Amino acid sequence: MSTRSVSIPWLLQYYWDEVLTLVVCVSLDLVEYLFPPLLMPVVGDAVDLVGITFSVFFFKWIGAITFLELIPGLDSLPIFTFAWLIWYLVKRKKEGRKREEELDGWR
Repeated sequence: MSTRSVSIPWLLQYYWDEVLTLVVCVSLDLVEYLFPPLLMPVVGDAVDLVGITFSVFFFKWIGAITFLELIPGLDSLPIFTFAWLIWYLVKRKKEGRKREEELDGWR
């Protein structure tokens, strides 16, 4: 994980890897919305497979959520962005627990 963070505003700190993965996930969802020819079975499924591969590789087990993209009719949901949000919340919760354990060690 990178140590440099982007603050937007100062209360919320995002690391560069979080921002870049969010941009990729939102881009994958926007491609499906903005280019209707990509919703055709062959090309649309190719974009879905690229997104699923990225999500499973980067988000590990949480990336399995993106397999919902292959179900007909669920393409209209921003599933890649939802997967990023769940990954982000789980990651922050783990970091919070880790900090709590470190603080308890100092007592």
